[in-house]
Amino acid sequence: MYSLTPGDEIRGRIAKLQDRLRQAGLAAAFLVQNADLFYFTGSIQQGILVVPADGEPVYFVRRVHERALEESPLLEVRKISSPKEVTAYYAAKGITFAKIGFELDVLPVGTFLRFQQVFPGAQPEDVSLILREIRAVKSPHEATALRDCGKKLSNLLSGARKKIRTGMTEMELQGLLHGEAIAGGHTVITRMRAFNQDTGLGCVISGPDAAIPSYADFPTAGKGSCPFVPAGQGYRAFGRNEPIIVDLMWAQNGYLVDMARTYSIGPLPAKLEEAYDHTVAVMRAIEAGIRPGAMAGDLYEAGLAVAAVSPYAGNFMGAPGYNTKFIGHGVGIEVDEIPFVAKGAPTVLAPGMVFTLEPKFVFPGEGAVGLENTYLVTESGFETLTPLEEGIIRCDGG
Repeated sequence: MYSLTPGDEIRGRIAKLQDRLRQAGLAAAFLVQNADLFYFTGSIQQGILVVPADGEPVYFVRRVHERALEESPLLEVRKISSPKEVTAYYAAKGITFAKIGFELDVLPVGTFLRFQQVFPGAQPEDVSLILREIRAVKSPHEATALRDCGKKLSNLLSGARKKIRTGMTEMELQGLLHGEAIAGGHTVITRMRAFNQDTGLGCVISGPDAAIPSYADFPTAGKGSCPFVPAGQGYRAFGRNEPIIVDLMWAQNGYLVDMARTYSIGPLPAKLEEAYDHTVAVMRAIEAGIRPGAMAGDLYEAGLAVAAVSPYAGNFMGAPGYNTKFIGHGVGIEVDEIPFVAKGAPTVLAPGMVFTLEPKFVFPGEGAVGLENTYLVTESGFETLTPLEEGIIRCDGG
């Protein structure tokens, strides 16, 4: 179903942004990145959204204006052929902006320099943190979309146990699962804000290949299929008595959730079984602290403390020497939103925030074990958006 963002939802987001712009002393925000356009306009047709601290926002669209009119509830959706028309629009109204916020965390320098000339007399500032903090707290409308994604992803991972068999390759299982997901409404595209961190659709990784580190800042990267894609699933065939990690996202109606489980055909070596028990203990320790007012960095320390007293502390959240400094990350429109459950993270949890926890232990030459859930912070604690059994999932496909 082709779903549009309700007008009240968009207007509420714009009002929050305008309030933050006034607090920061910014005259306007100049937004062009797809995820931010979707959040504040309901559309990602190619264009520029100018949100003044006071007054009506204008969505200037180069391509395709007709679709933007259909998709966005904003009152001012104007067709342009060049950014120069944005300059002319405000000049004709006698409007000038002293300070303008740009998405400096994602704008390439060349693009920024071109767009800066739209308002050459304005002082550029970085509005990225404001945007990300607003987006961090999900509305009931967003929570419903994320909850729906979580149920579908849980069902997909539950059914994976019936598909896994010895001799099947990582790529083959990934293809089966993604075919099923697409048939169920998965929109295929997933977005990540960080530069050069390609998310794909998640990964299926197994045995020793799951413990191979790569360029991506993930605890379990996988070998990948070639040097151009040196992370994620490859062509390795599943064997008995080895861990298989299925770590996927479900994206639909603009939102995504993230989830992982460990599978095996037959029992795992005792060391890996024990390590998996420690991942569950880390998860429980962090969950005990999830509530409004908790600090994300404190949740990280609570989980790290449990991992640190295990026999495998050096293998927590990555192969030794490649350990990541986070245990979880926010999700929503992008897969790396605020809050981050990371070392020193200052974010104070609030109702409506959504994030993952993904404790994992990684053993080079042997494999990796772990799990991942997505959580919604509620008024009294949390709701798990990806409900599924949390033990190692045994498969009969021998």
